[in-house]
Amino acid sequence: MATVSDVLEALERIAPASYAFSWDKIGLQVGDPSQTVLKAVVSLDRSLAAISFAADRGAQLLLTHHPLIFEPLGSVTSATYEGRAISELIRRGISHIAAHTNWDAAPGGINDALAAQLGLTDVKSFGSAAATLEFKVVVFAPRESVDALIDACASAGAGVIGDYRRCAFIQDGVGTFEAGTDASPTIGRPGERSSVDEARIEMVCPDGRIRQVLAACRSAHPYEEPAIDVVSLRNGTGNPMGRIGNPQTPMVLADFVEHVDQSLATRSQVWGKAEKSIRRVAVVGGAADTEWRAARSAGADILVTGEVKQHVALEASESGFALIAAGHYATEQPGCAALANRLAVEVSEVDWELFDPLPGAAGRPL
Repeated sequence: MATVSDVLEALERIAPASYAFSWDKIGLQVGDPSQTVLKAVVSLDRSLAAISFAADRGAQLLLTHHPLIFEPLGSVTSATYEGRAISELIRRGISHIAAHTNWDAAPGGINDALAAQLGLTDVKSFGSAAATLEFKVVVFAPRESVDALIDACASAGAGVIGDYRRCAFIQDGVGTFEAGTDASPTIGRPGERSSVDEARIEMVCPDGRIRQVLAACRSAHPYEEPAIDVVSLRNGTGNPMGRIGNPQTPMVLADFVEHVDQSLATRSQVWGKAEKSIRRVAVVGGAADTEWRAARSAGADILVTGEVKQHVALEASESGFALIAAGHYATEQPGCAALANRLAVEVSEVDWELFDPLPGAAGRPL
């Protein structure tokens, strides 16, 4: 049976915590990592309606895109919205996990799902990304152990570069050692000097997974005392949050707005000239209107997002750039469905269901 901890491990594989912005609050917010999970619900919001839905379905876990606890709480009482929600989760025996900006930026996440919903092609990442601290894990091992070690380290979270997994560099060489009299060497005998054909394996590892990767490496290594180096890399940036791609066919803004509304079942607000040619489209779900400058620099003609503030709309449109505000729900709900589907594969022991907050909508079994 799966536990809350198993779900957190799955999330780390598909939407690493290192993708989240420093101000964000993600991960387990209410509950016990060891709690058994048979049924789970994925929701855009951590609403009382979503909690009630999860309870009615007999779920032990509610996983939401938007965090429940964002600012420090002085108390947990019925006097606050957060207090009521936390109390209801505890009363119903439901744990709560948030996957926010890490799922925005992750491959297949909120913005890839939005780009797919709009039918964009040649999709690439752009825009803001979280600052990251990465390490390089270097281990030396017999050549026949290389695949097992790479598999173990990759399963623990190492070797991720953009959309690629299990990335490693291998270099052959010769290792030499002299086992002590109390040692139990895999190769050679105590007191003797040995030389072994070995491989040097290098894999990148995010700060949040270094402990797990080192433990996995030592567990999979055939040597009693493996040689492992951990090298701190220069601080960099994680996976960018936005996506940019091409519409199926170029069209003018007036027609593109209709396409967005039909694709997302919404009614959008738009800023820009109706006859403006739309050949390259940037998308960032939710409240991301400030990404318009990065979108323009990346070559986009328009940014589709959830919400747009008036002063941003004026500045962008009077700069010749178009904006569409399609709504928070319309731009992020497709990504929540994608998350539920992905988790149904990653943690198949759990029965996953998607909560749709629209009036009269029912949960959709996966």
